[in-house]
Amino acid sequence: MIKSFKELHDAASEKMKDDSEKRVGAIWPTNRKYIDAIKRAIDDGFIVPTLIGSKNEIEKLSTGFEIIDAGDSKQACQIAFEKAANKEFDILLKCNIKTRDFVDLLYADQSGFIAKKAVLTHIGVLQTERYHKLMFVTDGGVTPEPDAAQLINIIQNATKVCNKLGNELPKAGLLAAVEAIYPAIETTMLEAAIAKMSDRGQIKNVLIDGPLSFDVAISTEVAQSKGITNSKVAGDTDIFVMSNMETANGVYKAMVMYAKADAASVLYGAPVPIASSSAVDSEDNVFNSIALGICLA
Repeated sequence: MIKSFKELHDAASEKMKDDSEKRVGAIWPTNRKYIDAIKRAIDDGFIVPTLIGSKNEIEKLSTGFEIIDAGDSKQACQIAFEKAANKEFDILLKCNIKTRDFVDLLYADQSGFIAKKAVLTHIGVLQTERYHKLMFVTDGGVTPEPDAAQLINIIQNATKVCNKLGNELPKAGLLAAVEAIYPAIETTMLEAAIAKMSDRGQIKNVLIDGPLSFDVAISTEVAQSKGITNSKVAGDTDIFVMSNMETANGVYKAMVMYAKADAASVLYGAPVPIASSSAVDSEDNVFNSIALGICLA
């Protein structure tokens, strides 16, 4: 099981020994950090990139790339989606575009790249010295207020990502403000029902518990102090499932900006992985996202 970004980079390198370099469509890379992260991925033998965006703006940052000129980010997305639908790319890299705008364009796309009923999930991956393994935070960019069916889909997509990274039975914590079940707090009732579905084997390849407060999800000591002694998830959570997009997005950005966590993110559920990033992400985090995409491709 991959527990760190170093192990993720090693896994990507190992995969390249038995595979060809991945064809990456980098969409609107009009910021230095994207260019530098792409160069690192080339140097490591990970990718063969095609940059899709303003040729003039890209060449101000660097030269020597294959570039498809696009007038704006919307056109760049349309070109990338069409080429991905035609299997010309193994991975897409969302660069200097807001995630919400990108997702809207993705679902509005007419190329046939993604089915209208496809379940797309934003999964942020975090590493901090304060926790003993990678944290998978979801959904911070696609579904604003997920209902029960959408939450199950979010869990299942995150489970597939963990499975592909060697974790055969990840532990998912359904996060709420409290770890108790209160009829007056609708979120706790919903999460308890999903946890019971997991207990009965209705949701496969993952252990689920909830509701859990964030401190209980990350600390066995806190869980025990609150009387939670029989949870297989508390204190050892892999997948942190938030009840809404605002919370997931805020946790991801707070971890990156203030906890100085290393990070990566992916939009998962499309025919190819879509490596993603936020404005708060560094060049290192963009590189991590590319490596994550390689391991999922």
